[in-house]
Amino acid sequence: MRRNDPAGRLLLCRDHGGPYQSAGEREKRLTPDEAMASALESYQEDIRNGFDLLHIDTSMDLDGVADDKVAIDRAVELYGRCVDFSRAQGREVLFEIGFEDQGRDTNDPFEFQELLGTALNHLRRADLPLPTFVVAQTGTKVVETRNTGGIGVAPSAVGVAVRALADVAERHGIALKAHNCDYLSESTVDYLSSRGVHALNVAPEFGVVETRAFVALLKELGMGIQLERFLALAHGSGAWRKWMDKDTTASDYERAIIAGHYVYNTERFRDIKAAVQHEAEARGVDVDARLRTAIEASIENYARPLRRAEARVPAASTAP
Repeated sequence: MRRNDPAGRLLLCRDHGGPYQSAGEREKRLTPDEAMASALESYQEDIRNGFDLLHIDTSMDLDGVADDKVAIDRAVELYGRCVDFSRAQGREVLFEIGFEDQGRDTNDPFEFQELLGTALNHLRRADLPLPTFVVAQTGTKVVETRNTGGIGVAPSAVGVAVRALADVAERHGIALKAHNCDYLSESTVDYLSSRGVHALNVAPEFGVVETRAFVALLKELGMGIQLERFLALAHGSGAWRKWMDKDTTASDYERAIIAGHYVYNTERFRDIKAAVQHEAEARGVDVDARLRTAIEASIENYARPLRRAEARVPAASTAP
């Protein structure tokens, strides 16, 4: 990856690490100590492999959402142990913290202020560096392939709350990060940015965009057998389950599209893609270039408003 970024413009980031973030930890009914050890081991592997930013998300417990105090205590413990480990490796990493499961609404700014203040006081007492980002609920929530957050229903009310949340974060010198920002319009991204959101988390949308581009290419090449194999593999993974509406009417095809990117690292998918590349090359088509073009177009939907927001920030003045 570093070879593909010679200018060093990208940060390699871990998203949603922490105890019970892995479904496997809940299925195995790990104790809190075991789940914390599993989370720490995962973070240490990230640090060894050069990750720049670690998201510590302690919002989950064995059977639901963790109590606020428990979430903060666990976050501070993991934070400190990651700092110690990274420094022992001769590295400094950045951090992002969050304590609540993602919902459709926004945080209450007063509760958020108290929660963040408590967490930062714990970090200061432990002589730990402050995080770069804090996650808050910003009225954004991904379900299937749409955003069902409150920002689509009551944008003005969400905007007022988000501005208040951003003010809380900025008073502490921390940037506000919004999660579940997939499937938002460019104007909505622009609006969130104008209300003080400094960074956006988008992921499944890009995977779905890539899958749709891959499926379109299979149809263009007339590779029906490989298409059926891919759709069956994706649907069979069951990775679509976490994204579905409780009253979903999605077809098996739509579920496969949602889950497609989860099987890209399997041997069966590599075999399918190799067959597609062989046929595509014979027709002068670059498969990876086709997929990159589709993803780049989707990324631009978010990059354009963020660039505009950056341009609106006045340059720091220099004293004569």
